[in-house]
Amino acid sequence: MSTKPINHLNLDPEQQKTFVRFYKSLPDKPLTTIRFFNRQDYYTVHGQDAIFAAKDFYKTNHSIKTIGSDDDTLESLIFNKANFEAYIRQLLLINHYKVEVFVNKGGKWALDFKGSPGNLLQFEDLLFGNVDQIEANIVIALKLSPNFRNNKLVGLGAVDTVEHKFQLSEFTDDEFFSHTESMMIKVSPKECILMIDGNNPDVEQLNKVIERCGILVTMRKKSEFSTDTLIQDLNKLIIFEEGQQLNAHTLPQLQLEIASTAIAAVIKYLELLSDSDNLNQFTIENLSYEKFVHLDNAGVQALNLFSNLGTMSKTDSMLGIFDKCRTPHGHRLLTQWIRQPLTDMNKINERLDIVETLVTGTDIRQQLYDQHLRTIPDLQALMRKIQRKKANLQDCYRIYQAIKKLPDLVETLSYSSNKTLNSVITNPLKEFINDMSKYQAMIEETIDFNLVERGEFLIKSEFDEELQKMRNEMDDYEKKMRSNLAKTSGVLGIPVKLDSNSQYGFFFKVSLKDCKTVSNNKLFEVLDTTKGGGMRFRSSKLTDLNTHYQCIHQNYLGHQKDIVVEVIQTASSYNATLLNLSRTIAQLDVLTSFAMLAASSLRPYVRPNLHPQGTGLLNLKQVRHPCVELQDSVSYIPNDAYFEQGKCTFNVITGPNMGGKSTYIRSVAVAVFMAHMGSFVPCDSADISVVDAILARVGANDSQIKGLSTFMVEMIETVSIIKKATAESLVIIDELGRGTSTYEGCGIACSIAEYLASKTKAFTLFATHFHELTKLHETIPTIVNKHVSAVTSNDSLTLLYQVQPGSCDKSFGIHVATMAKFPKNVIQNASKKLALLESFQNTQTLEDQQKEINETDREKFLNECKRFAQECASSDDELFNCIKKLRTEFL
Repeated sequence: MSTKPINHLNLDPEQQKTFVRFYKSLPDKPLTTIRFFNRQDYYTVHGQDAIFAAKDFYKTNHSIKTIGSDDDTLESLIFNKANFEAYIRQLLLINHYKVEVFVNKGGKWALDFKGSPGNLLQFEDLLFGNVDQIEANIVIALKLSPNFRNNKLVGLGAVDTVEHKFQLSEFTDDEFFSHTESMMIKVSPKECILMIDGNNPDVEQLNKVIERCGILVTMRKKSEFSTDTLIQDLNKLIIFEEGQQLNAHTLPQLQLEIASTAIAAVIKYLELLSDSDNLNQFTIENLSYEKFVHLDNAGVQALNLFSNLGTMSKTDSMLGIFDKCRTPHGHRLLTQWIRQPLTDMNKINERLDIVETLVTGTDIRQQLYDQHLRTIPDLQALMRKIQRKKANLQDCYRIYQAIKKLPDLVETLSYSSNKTLNSVITNPLKEFINDMSKYQAMIEETIDFNLVERGEFLIKSEFDEELQKMRNEMDDYEKKMRSNLAKTSGVLGIPVKLDSNSQYGFFFKVSLKDCKTVSNNKLFEVLDTTKGGGMRFRSSKLTDLNTHYQCIHQNYLGHQKDIVVEVIQTASSYNATLLNLSRTIAQLDVLTSFAMLAASSLRPYVRPNLHPQGTGLLNLKQVRHPCVELQDSVSYIPNDAYFEQGKCTFNVITGPNMGGKSTYIRSVAVAVFMAHMGSFVPCDSADISVVDAILARVGANDSQIKGLSTFMVEMIETVSIIKKATAESLVIIDELGRGTSTYEGCGIACSIAEYLASKTKAFTLFATHFHELTKLHETIPTIVNKHVSAVTSNDSLTLLYQVQPGSCDKSFGIHVATMAKFPKNVIQNASKKLALLESFQNTQTLEDQQKEINETDREKFLNECKRFAQECASSDDELFNCIKKLRTEFL
């Protein structure tokens, strides 16, 4: 919560003029970069930054001041240190802005440090000093190959500074960069680096795609996308496996030449080599595009994978209902798995085996959830502190506690004989316990466990004679303080406790009911009184004893520093083991979360029966939407879904608004998505062929802020579906064609439906109000009509939410408007307009029929005239009589 800002700058008029001239001489910057100026006791921002920050943080313009002379002024805004730290968090973690901090050195302002959403290195202590880091921190660079024209070859290099991991990928893409968009979803970077390339339209298009995914784009010079020093850099940064040649030149990942230039750019941007803690810490791997189900931004939105900003309910997103994780690394891995549904059926079944074991093994599941997992700290965050030499003995002790609890966790897992669980989780954990045994012994030998209970983390006095001497002196002072405790309790005649903390050292404490007894006695100094902690106070004797004790305590801390450094240095050598342990714990945490979701549901979740890709089968019995069924006051109506290649690949779904069309098609897509994550699905039974993509065109949200209309967004998303979809894809489309005229929208919808059904043959659910689409099944046998049922009586409409065979024979718009409690006169007027339009349509139909009849008569008339002329020509003698006869016949 912000506090009131300081209202004045401590600058005289001449200093103000000098600063204004300097500020205006600074190079231009993007609006998404905020410059701060460190003035020791406070910070300032200026110009447009001040105007923006006042509205963004303080929510008012009143705090803006003006400095400088009358003809050369500058807006200024002041932040105290607390507000500066709060706003830095907001800018980097929420706004996804960049930050620059200037400091005055020797009378000259210079850039001291900077940060961005993907480069938090210099702000880590401020951002994560007291909390575990929940999200991964990934920066990527993208490079386009200049040798490809129609198809684009894209190189991707990613750096994960939390997992210490390099990832490289190369793939061909279309003109819409749909594969790149999918990779943005899978990798989820905080920041993306692109190369400045003049007015290259491909770079401009790529920039738009990345920004559409909500990722900050940073443009860098072409020279930074150079591999001249990449081999030397990687030799210093990579931790090579045992037996592996210690030369990055031999790494197979570097055969991806375009991706290698991208990873070189990220290494330079993050300045990884400038930090010695990064040396020999990174692993490197290929990131294969085909390993994961294709998901673009439209698909993420359609499936409600993540919560929208500002929403509080956990049931409004898939992440919300899945996230029952108990560890920070579990939270991070779950987010990654949601972004990366698998296509490898063996790996999916591996996850499903473990989930099934935990669903059926109630005792194991509950012990993991209630006892074991919640006690394990963020090992990755602790190891990062150790590597950066920011750790202390308490951090080493927290790791020790986690390791010590592992045998109990393994014992619980051992109750199951499931081979997959043992192979993936239990046996690796046993190996980690063995690998960390020496670490445990080191902590037990060095840390004084007797002091840990009261929050002190000190090296055992036995390690050094000087330490032992100081320890004896501190023990003597503690005895004297306890003696003073007994005397104080006797003087006051009430129960008194001796306690200590880092703020006050040692003090006496009494309950709230005895506060008056202490406050009325002038022999004691009251420190504070709290509702939950009672009153804390000291006698003059205790104050003196505490002062001497704290002095010796500080000397003890100073003398043990060398030993603490050695302990932390030894702890850092366990980095690789702890990182792998963290990943295994995270995997167990996520799979336990999947099992908790399935086991706690009021309706059954079942293990999906997976079929190889290309099998062409999707059969869901009584499928439900997991988010919707959890909402209050909802009695969910489940439905079936059946697709089979060559028989039924395309569903046209009609029915009234609010009838459940959108929920139904999403529920099918969500079930398929959950299966590919390795989760049970909300069905009675599920047979699912592995898909290569889940593609969606759902909703009609404007993107006017990006210069795109509703209809343009529809067309962009739909053409992406057409380009990407195959016979192994799942497609859901909802209300396509509403952004233009009725006839044009209907024509587009029919054409797209016909293409997907006859050419692509992807499994498609197409919800529409264009009833003309229901005629397509007459020419394409794999199209099946379905409708959501409703019952009408008078002006009422009862929605049944059941999906049934056949098409809907009418629309129910006015009924829905009545349910929405439109004014009666509006409903009546709408009914009249509808009747008028229907009569006009019927009149047009009659006129068209009349035209057909008139055309028939005209042709008959012309034929009769021709016959009449021919007969006349052959009747010279009796022409008049013949004419009369023919005239009579003709009439």
